[in-house]
Amino acid sequence: MNIGELTRTNTGTITGYIAEPGFDFDNVYFEKVPSNHSRAPLFNLMTKSPRGRDVRLGSIWERAAKETGEVYFGGYIDTAKSGFVPIRLFRSRQNADVWNVVRKTPQRKRRDVQDVEMPKAQGRAAGGAEFPSAA
Repeated sequence: MNIGELTRTNTGTITGYIAEPGFDFDNVYFEKVPSNHSRAPLFNLMTKSPRGRDVRLGSIWERAAKETGEVYFGGYIDTAKSGFVPIRLFRSRQNADVWNVVRKTPQRKRRDVQDVEMPKAQGRAAGGAEFPSAA
C-alpha cells in the first residue's frame, strides 16, 4: 500500500510526506547516518516537530531484490499511534527523482494449500424457507 512520496529537489535534498489514517508526517527528509558499521542504517528518516525541532521517525537501509537484484530502500518508521511500521521505498518508473513509500505488509507463505468446500446446508431456515442445495 502506497503511504507516501519522497522527491529529490534541485538542491539534491530529498523531502516528502508519509501518511496513513493514524499519522500524517509532512516535510519528511533523509539525514545521512555517519557510521562505517556494516549494520548501521544508511539514513535516518526525519521530520520537524510542531515547534520546529528535528525528530527521528525511523531508519532506512539499502536493499536489493532477491529475484531481480533491483536496488531499493527498506526500513521502518515508529509512530505513537500505529507503532512500528515497516516500509519500502521504490524509485518511480515515471520520474527518477521520486520514490514511492510503500507500507510492507506481512507475507504469509502458502504451504500445502487445500481446497475448502462449504458444508451443504440442511433443513429449514427460521420462518420455514428451505436452504438452497449446493449442487
